[in-house]
Amino acid sequence: MGKESATAERILAVRDRRENPLVSILVNNYNYAAYVGRAIQSALEQTYKNTEIVVVDDGSTDSSRAVIEGFGGAVRAVYQGNGGQASAFNAGFAESQGDIICFLDSDDVFLPTKVARVVEAIGTFDTWCFHNIQWVDVNLGTIATPGIPFETGSYDFREQLVGGQCRFAPPATSGLCFRRELLSRLMPVPDAIKITSDNYLKYSSLAIATGHYLAEPLALQRIHGNNAYTGRTDSMLRANVQLATASGLRSKFPSLRPVCSRMFANGLAEKWNAGESLSAVSAAMREYLSGLPLTEQAELLARTGYKAMRSFRKKAALGTSK
Repeated sequence: MGKESATAERILAVRDRRENPLVSILVNNYNYAAYVGRAIQSALEQTYKNTEIVVVDDGSTDSSRAVIEGFGGAVRAVYQGNGGQASAFNAGFAESQGDIICFLDSDDVFLPTKVARVVEAIGTFDTWCFHNIQWVDVNLGTIATPGIPFETGSYDFREQLVGGQCRFAPPATSGLCFRRELLSRLMPVPDAIKITSDNYLKYSSLAIATGHYLAEPLALQRIHGNNAYTGRTDSMLRANVQLATASGLRSKFPSLRPVCSRMFANGLAEKWNAGESLSAVSAAMREYLSGLPLTEQAELLARTGYKAMRSFRKKAALGTSK
């Protein structure tokens, strides 16, 4: 009778975990004391209650720690030296215990039903759930937001990604959610990807698993002038992000070489056109090309040259028209 009771309890526990999974909300923060409190509060205000909130402060030098500590035991805080977004993602995941993981940038806000909708959508089979995000200003006022032209539903982009192209452009960090089993295959994110580490998670997850997209805005993304990437026009920054992401993805997922090579070529061309020296561009190229088949090396070189020349001609045309 004792064994039967223990078995029944295990069955009930598995069923409860499946129907009412623990959701970890991972908040990554660096010097956003003005915003992180509202982000944490939005995580606490979720209508779905079986959650844990893990806040990773990545070496902030402002008053972020005091804000985070103000929430007491309602959150689990991790304080570390400044290592970049990838390092914060890795630390948060290591600290978490949830069956489903939702990422939240500390200057963004979850809408109250976000986690409930994700748990419902991700179901039994899908391994990732991405959703639309509404752009807002510093005071959370709605502003124009680039759309994602896909309807709600389950998708399989693996063939497109492995082939080097994909029409789907996933949302930013606060719109990304994953089953733990999938993240365990993707993590850790390479530490070299200091910002926009979400790109690594987006492309790797799309390439190896099916998932669900919700065409509804379940989070607010602040566009406030100090964003690390969104809205920035710094060509060198964007180029370095592409190079780091491409190298990181390629090192862990060799099957993604086609899409990585395209991304790397685009980054090299943008870096060159942003004023980087030819010797520095050549050095980066040589390092990436090592180990690639000759056909892929030739394709990457051709694509880099084409992209660089196209960008140069565009700039020249703009200069002539002024």
